[in-house]
Amino acid sequence: MAFDLESRINLIRATVAQPIPKQPWDDKTPALIPFHEPADPDTSRGVGGIIIGSARHASNISLLQSMNVAAVLNCASGGIARLPVDELRDCGIRYAFTNCRRDSYDYPLLHEKKNINNEESYVCSQHLEVASQLFCDIRCQNNDANQHRVGKKDTAAAVKSRPCNILFFCVAGQNRSAALAVATMILHGKPLEECLKHCADKRPFVLENIGFQRQIAELESILHKLKTKGAAVRNQFQSHWTLYEQANKSLKALQHAKRIRIADNENGFATKLTSITDRPVLANTPHSKSEYDVLAGVKVEIELLIPGLCTMEVRIPRECTIPELKRCLIQHTNANLLSRDVHPCKVAKAWVVVAMFGYDDMYDIPLEVEAVELKVQLKRIKSMFGLTSRIINGLPHVVWNERCRFALVIFSVVRLPTQIASKMSTDSLKAMDDQDDEDPALSPDQVPWTFCHEERSGAPSTFLHNLLSTHLRAWDFVTGEALASSVPTVFSFAEDPRDKRAFMMMSKSANTLQQFCFGGEGEILGMGENAIVHRVQLSHTTPDGAHRDENWTSVNIGLESSGHTITQRGAVCDSTTKNDAVEEWDAAVKRPFSLAKMLAFLQNSSEAGLAKRLRLANLLNSDKRVLYFYGLGLGLSTNAYNQNEYKFELMLLSKYEEEFSTYTMREFMEEYVAVPSSVEVDEKRRAIQKLQSEFTITSVKVFLVSLLNAFRDLTLMGVQAFDFNHLNNVLVSRDYRQVRLIDIDGNAQGSIDYPAIDFSSKSSLSPRPTPPQRPCLDVDLNILLPSVIEQLMLGKGRGKSFVSNKRSEIWHAKEEEGKEMLRRILVENFYSTSNKNGLDDEAKGKLQQHVKKLAEWFYALLKKQPPWNNWTHDIYDAMRCIDHLPIS
Repeated sequence: MAFDLESRINLIRATVAQPIPKQPWDDKTPALIPFHEPADPDTSRGVGGIIIGSARHASNISLLQSMNVAAVLNCASGGIARLPVDELRDCGIRYAFTNCRRDSYDYPLLHEKKNINNEESYVCSQHLEVASQLFCDIRCQNNDANQHRVGKKDTAAAVKSRPCNILFFCVAGQNRSAALAVATMILHGKPLEECLKHCADKRPFVLENIGFQRQIAELESILHKLKTKGAAVRNQFQSHWTLYEQANKSLKALQHAKRIRIADNENGFATKLTSITDRPVLANTPHSKSEYDVLAGVKVEIELLIPGLCTMEVRIPRECTIPELKRCLIQHTNANLLSRDVHPCKVAKAWVVVAMFGYDDMYDIPLEVEAVELKVQLKRIKSMFGLTSRIINGLPHVVWNERCRFALVIFSVVRLPTQIASKMSTDSLKAMDDQDDEDPALSPDQVPWTFCHEERSGAPSTFLHNLLSTHLRAWDFVTGEALASSVPTVFSFAEDPRDKRAFMMMSKSANTLQQFCFGGEGEILGMGENAIVHRVQLSHTTPDGAHRDENWTSVNIGLESSGHTITQRGAVCDSTTKNDAVEEWDAAVKRPFSLAKMLAFLQNSSEAGLAKRLRLANLLNSDKRVLYFYGLGLGLSTNAYNQNEYKFELMLLSKYEEEFSTYTMREFMEEYVAVPSSVEVDEKRRAIQKLQSEFTITSVKVFLVSLLNAFRDLTLMGVQAFDFNHLNNVLVSRDYRQVRLIDIDGNAQGSIDYPAIDFSSKSSLSPRPTPPQRPCLDVDLNILLPSVIEQLMLGKGRGKSFVSNKRSEIWHAKEEEGKEMLRRILVENFYSTSNKNGLDDEAKGKLQQHVKKLAEWFYALLKKQPPWNNWTHDIYDAMRCIDHLPIS
């Protein structure tokens, strides 16, 4: 029989690869591909097989038992967060996994083409080896069951010993699990047509991935060549021949080989290691030192997710500090992933986030002091996951376990010379990291790290399956509690930070392809020179996934939400649940335009560090004149000009308040001095006229006092500096009576280090104010503050040119003439209505006397005459000056 690849691929597409049901759909039906031992004449016996299903099926214990499942093989990119592994084992169901990193067209799921000695060769994948090995074990188990059933018709023992099945599952049960299941069956002798027929009956949407379709057809062709041409082609397909021989041994030979493998494996080394790591140890594979370390309890094997790329198994010290853990994860990523890329690089700026199997994958905490204080991290991982720590040599060492799931979120990398990286071994690359004195995260050569992904309309999830979430993540500065945006939120970016319009797009698509559009009102709150601000709603995440609703990508969940919290043995469940009265976040999300700006605002002395200290010191912000900061957020963005390119960003989240929204002091001053007749839009003109008519001299004083009080509050909170070089750093309330300071970066001067809060007390997480700080704030009052007062006093409805011209005239006029000009302008600006309504002589005299005092006060301020010759020296001199502004 000749095998034409294209015809076999067309067969696959004609039989399966149908459109998937519209998301979300109730996926209740796995597909069973039965298997009958070719040498057994009794076709009623030995009919075990492979079931193709999703993570939902793997989590349904009663379904697995009803289908007599003896083992499950996780074909996803690592573990499914809330899969009940302990419960599976308690029910006698073996759990194994093979890390199929991607569901992409070019991923070598079954084999990889290589050029060896100028000859094209195919190397069988470890995924197929693991799947075939597991299926061989179940075949042996079924044979034992058949022998046990002899002479036991319709008895409980016969029912109990009926043939067993294996569940192959991935996230959606569509591509990776289906391709491995069909390939394993073909390898063990079942025709492709029969496999596809059983799939089409229950899951006609499987094998949508055209790359996997081709690999299945290639595998069928390779096996046909091995059967017909024998030794002539074995060198070209050596790994396939080894696997084919193993798969097609008689059951007696398989069982004999299994007994020998167990006996020869150093007193059960493979069995013990498999029970710890859940991965079958392949025959004829040398054991590494790290495997012995795992058995000895010195190391523990954990899952590491590189969001956007893949998951990996990493062996880390069972007990170590958090910085040591991060260094270990970064070294493994550099040596085994980034340095092997087409464009070799190493991790520069990155975050480590920890979660745990048995909990929702969004129930986590970053192990980064930028986001959460170390004391809070240690307390939080103990209350959430039961991870304990102890002090060794003055440093806290955490005891990790195999249930830990770590994510290394990469923001930037440093490029490596291609020729050097390609020639270095994994150990050499790790050694290079150890000897590197310079922290790559501080390197001036780092560049943004981006990854590519093309969404497919035939795939069921919106983005990379379970490799990442498209929801904005955030963590509370004080408590470390995790939150996620209520709807998927993917931002946009451009390589050129000056192209600000390219940062305005946003996708909020759930259960479908990303749909990018320009953000409308309420989504984009404002934009400055360094950043853009969006409005995003966030909800607290819970251990049992109760926070998820129809806006979450269903296939990314892994398990249905239940009414109770799922916990692993020995873990302490966190008390925060959906039913608790927990405040959700209505956040203003600030995104820097470039990597350099992001790295700058993360520094301890800059905006993010200062925001955390302001939040911790929030008891000193009782009047709320300083913006209330929630915490740091982690978001995903796509290139506006290439929506297959993505990157991660860190963002600063503050509290959104409708009263202030985005009305900056700059906008207020522009409207205050605007000439109404020059405003073309009727509605806006009426609003400006209303502002100007209602803004009295008392309003001027209230406004200025609020501004200076806000500066004083910064001083009381220990802040050393505030950038008052432009008016976009101040928000104004809609009644014009209050201001709120934002963008507290202080020209990177930061603040006095606010001491870490002691969270050992269970009574409260509220910070304890320290003794009074040094009463000094470095803020430049010499430029903007006089300009603001001049515009408030002179420019109401007159335009900026009027202010500058009159200021010049008053400055160069004789003192009495200057004061007289001021008196006329002040009367026209603030008391014209009183004059028109007519006043008696006594009232006129009082008004003239008041305006005279007002003009004298403003003239002395303008020319810095005594007693106001130093009124812009510091905020307290300015407060005394404004306090003398006459308003009655």
